[in-house]
Amino acid sequence: MTHSETHHQERQPVDRPVGTRGRNPLIAVAALLGFTSSAVTFMLTPLLPVLMREFHLTVGDVAWVLTLLLIGGGVSTILLPRLADVLGDRGAATLGAALLATGMLVPGISHTFPAMLIGAAVMGLGSASGQLGVGVLRRHLAGSSVHTAVIVSQVAQAVGAGVGLVAGGLALSRVSMQDFFLGATVVYVVVGICVWAVIPSSPRDATAAFGIGNVIGLVAWIILLLYGIKTAGSDGISSAKAIGFAATGLAGGAVWVTLEKRSKTPVFHLALLKSGTVARTVLAGFTIGMAIQSVTFLIPFYVQTPPAAGYGLGYDALDTGLLLLPYSLLGALAGIGAGILGARARPLLVAGAGATCHCAAALTLILAMSGGASVGSFVAAACVYGVGSGLVGVGLFSSIQGSVRAELTGMGIGMIGIIMTISGALGPAVYSSILQSKSVAAIPGVPAEDRFRICLLVAGCCDVLVAFICFSARRGRVPASAAQPPVGAAADRLTS
Repeated sequence: MTHSETHHQERQPVDRPVGTRGRNPLIAVAALLGFTSSAVTFMLTPLLPVLMREFHLTVGDVAWVLTLLLIGGGVSTILLPRLADVLGDRGAATLGAALLATGMLVPGISHTFPAMLIGAAVMGLGSASGQLGVGVLRRHLAGSSVHTAVIVSQVAQAVGAGVGLVAGGLALSRVSMQDFFLGATVVYVVVGICVWAVIPSSPRDATAAFGIGNVIGLVAWIILLLYGIKTAGSDGISSAKAIGFAATGLAGGAVWVTLEKRSKTPVFHLALLKSGTVARTVLAGFTIGMAIQSVTFLIPFYVQTPPAAGYGLGYDALDTGLLLLPYSLLGALAGIGAGILGARARPLLVAGAGATCHCAAALTLILAMSGGASVGSFVAAACVYGVGSGLVGVGLFSSIQGSVRAELTGMGIGMIGIIMTISGALGPAVYSSILQSKSVAAIPGVPAEDRFRICLLVAGCCDVLVAFICFSARRGRVPASAAQPPVGAAADRLTS
């Protein structure tokens, strides 16, 4: 019997499931965590053009709000689940809610763009708190709770995304942006109090390791690379500043990978990439993350452009959220359908079908913009985008779950989550660079309409690449009951 098995058995009697009386409040709090954490990203998305106008920024400047939110989310995906082992579920979930509250409080107190950037990064650090709900329910509910945990988490996050899309715009129609952030702070404080009061205390694992240096190194080289790309968009691709930051970021990434292979507490077990299915899944995840951000970043800017620019719908934040609402709702339904299909077909085929839908939506918008885009074309594209995102997301996560050993499943899921986050953070940097490369005549700072078509073409090419990666995958051998692919021994050596 290994040390980890002995330690797990020692913890088991202490971490007792709650009885029937505590069941409903615990489910409610887990749902609340998923709902509020999911709402953060979708709440800020329609507000980006509003921030650009209010603070007199460029598209590239305001793109950093979403970029820092996504980078913080990637760090959160790694740290909060590990903190749950050390601090217990209650401590980690309360910390996540506190980070969300703090992220809202900073721009609420100081109505400046630097405060908004700091707040976005801190919000991102708490955004993975919704993922803790699954573990909370599995460990603390009596009886078989896996099915309940997954359903509660998926539904809560889907509803949170939909509400987040309209909440920001609806609030701004009645209060100032500063009051909006202060009001959201109160909401997250209440969530933190509920979490602390309802989730039972659980034992701490003193042997858990964070690998915080690995995470800091990962974030550092990504930010340098993104800043280089952003600078290239504003100063030109031949700018010494842009080349210097991009080259430093790439060099830092190479050093990080080398050190990661030798680390005893890696962010990723890179040996897993020796599996062809895992490698394909990760590559597809990196590519689709950039494509997905074309929806949440490009559409709000296009539809909120005043018609005086020769295009655009002149929408406000609320109208934009309502326009994107089908994307969120159909994405949730498609995710459930993808789970059913993935049990009957290869998950990568499901992901490939999702990427194909994504590409079809991009082509729909490109053609619509060429002839004067209407509200109907955006609604139709949002629906197809939603179906595609639901299929590709669940397909990729299901693929990696079936390709690694049972004890490495969490690492596999984290690998896909962080790689999609990195790619998602890269998307706004690339798209903002393209948008800034040409403005409407006599209206500086407003991108020319053809820049949006170029961005969508880039996103569509990413979708085509994902579809090719997924559809060209050969059927591999199904792992044994122990789920031991060829990479198992190498991964064991990394964790020993």
